[in-house]
Amino acid sequence: MYKCLVMMFEFKGPFGKRVIGIAGGRIAIKSVDEVLKTIRSVDRKHGTVSQIFDASRIAGAEHLAHAARLALTAHTTGTNFADSLGIELVCWTAGARQINRAFEKVGLRKKSKSVALLTIGKARGQVKLAQADLLHQLHITRDDRMIELTPKKVNMLLKIFSIPKHELKIADAKKLVVERIALLSLQK
Repeated sequence: MYKCLVMMFEFKGPFGKRVIGIAGGRIAIKSVDEVLKTIRSVDRKHGTVSQIFDASRIAGAEHLAHAARLALTAHTTGTNFADSLGIELVCWTAGARQINRAFEKVGLRKKSKSVALLTIGKARGQVKLAQADLLHQLHITRDDRMIELTPKKVNMLLKIFSIPKHELKIADAKKLVVERIALLSLQK
């Protein structure tokens, strides 16, 4: 098959044990609908749940991992916003309860050039295979630097997550974004 080294996180919680795989890369999008259709097909094949984000709106792998843990917990405990775990991932990553607003904040768009791919499964091998398959089928050129928080991303993230600039004196942008998504659980 395809070789793929994936950033992996293992979580245990009310959802049992889950493995989260995260990969970044560059993409040329012809159709967002086709990308999403391919993701659903690969997930059915591998028994995983995956979601793709515009990487320019992501504050690092920790942002995605934290959102995935919160989405899994909400989905398992019945405090979820969406019926689908894939959509729940978007809501938590965006720190938004409204699904349309969440997609506006962090979702893939036709003009997206860099992506963050998140896959959830029960085993490392399963997640690695699914991500390798997704990278191949979506023609994503793997580059995890796309996910990293860069100075260029900070102003956009402050705007997207409604973070006042003066809060950067207290903590860095990554911590502030993670805090914003954690606060979503208090809005229920």
